[in-house]
This record gives sequence, C-alpha cells and structure tokens, in this order.
Amino acid sequence: MKLHQKLSYISLGRGGYVIYHDDKGEIKFDYEFGGGDCVAIIFIPEPQHWHKQTGRNESERLQILTFVAEQAIRDQAPGCRYEISDKFIELWKRAD
Repeated sequence: MKLHQKLSYISLGRGGYVIYHDDKGEIKFDYEFGGGDCVAIIFIPEPQHWHKQTGRNESERLQILTFVAEQAIRDQAPGCRYEISDKFIELWKRAD
C-alpha cells in the first residue's frame, strides 16, 4: 500500500515546524535556519525515542525521514543536499 505523503510548514521567524502527513496521521518536527552553508536543521527523534515520540514503528523511520528531507529540498531549498543523523536532518548548500 502506497501512503499519500506530503509536508506542510509553519514559519515562526528563524524557525518553525515541518509537518509530515500521510494516511496514518502526522508528525511535527521543529526546524531552525542554519548558518554558513547549512540552510536549515530539522530536529528529529533519536532512533531509541522514535516510536514513543511519533507513534510509528522504527522500521518506518528512514523512509519517512528521507521523504521529509527530499520534499523539503524540493519545496524550500532547491539545489541543496541533505544529511540525516540520529538527531537532525541538515539541509546544505551544494559546493560549486
């Protein structure tokens, strides 16, 4: 079954929320703008806290986070690249 995934955004000055939506519900992530070559940082639950904080299985984590990163770049930061770590999705300007 393919989920209908989308993102929405709430901007609150230097940060706000990235909200992931799919057929199962939504997950709200805080974000803030970065500095230098870092365009933005999206804060995500660490793997050991993922299920408790999102209500989703850990097996869904990478797929959801990859969608969030790729869609955020399409919507808000064209031409950037992303890095996913345990606590963050970082959106970076590409080196020329």
